[in-house]
Amino acid sequence: MSSGWIRAWAVGIAAAGVLALLLIVWTGVDGGRSPAERAATSLAMPVALIWLLLFAGTIAGGIRRQTRLTTLFAIAWLTVGITFNGSVAGRFLRSHEYPAATDPAAGLNARLDAVVLLGGYAADNRFGVPQLGSDGQRLLLAAQLWHAGKTKTLISTGTAAGDARDPSRIGRELLTSIGVPDHVIFEVPGLNTDAEMVQLKAFFEDPPDDWRQLVGWTRGGSQMEPRSGGPSIGLVTSAVHLSRAMRLAEKRGLAFLPLGCDFNGRPAGRFEPRSLIPSAGAGKTFAIALKEQLARIVGR
Repeated sequence: MSSGWIRAWAVGIAAAGVLALLLIVWTGVDGGRSPAERAATSLAMPVALIWLLLFAGTIAGGIRRQTRLTTLFAIAWLTVGITFNGSVAGRFLRSHEYPAATDPAAGLNARLDAVVLLGGYAADNRFGVPQLGSDGQRLLLAAQLWHAGKTKTLISTGTAAGDARDPSRIGRELLTSIGVPDHVIFEVPGLNTDAEMVQLKAFFEDPPDDWRQLVGWTRGGSQMEPRSGGPSIGLVTSAVHLSRAMRLAEKRGLAFLPLGCDFNGRPAGRFEPRSLIPSAGAGKTFAIALKEQLARIVGR
């Protein structure tokens, strides 16, 4: 590397340091010492360091008048700054959460025949013990509905790929561990949401006799499909996933009552300087919302 590039990078790194210091001081003036300390910690994390390095590269390329290189660094810096930004990711996620004016479960008055609990919220840890993941609120809501007397049965779904245990089985174990009777829990397979809907369709078209007895339906009764005149079925999943799940259910001719949870989208609020600092957590949130956006585009 020539001495000119060394000097350019030195200036760029110094500029990145000034940017970091500015964000810390701005946060401190805006919110006090504790937020400023959290801002400093956030800036020391890998994603923020990459963001600052890209900023330094943009400055260095500009000093060396390398237009193409400067443009590439600037685009990368902006991309990281936007897709790993907590405010942007939170609003993006909120735009994909199933619209609900109030908490869906709070307004549930009539007792449902069944609540479908979609898998994907738990897995076995390295000791083979079931462990909740980031979507664990799904299981809590399903259990709460049972204990509140708002459903007669629960249907746990999901099939695992490879050697992992099926989410439907893990769901049963976790539900029984918090007091839900085993005999009211039923399992339905499915490697993904669409496959789960196919299997749920088959379940409701010809449900097992013990489920019929629990919900009070006989083989000579009305259609078993969860349509008008059929069983009342609730669908529990994360709010950001619920829109896709409802689309796929409708595609298979299933009519579910949407019962969303995990409402993690961020509403528009007061601006905080620390929100400009990118983070891995925000990147994960953005990726979840982007996955739902892509599913919507391709009609899934």
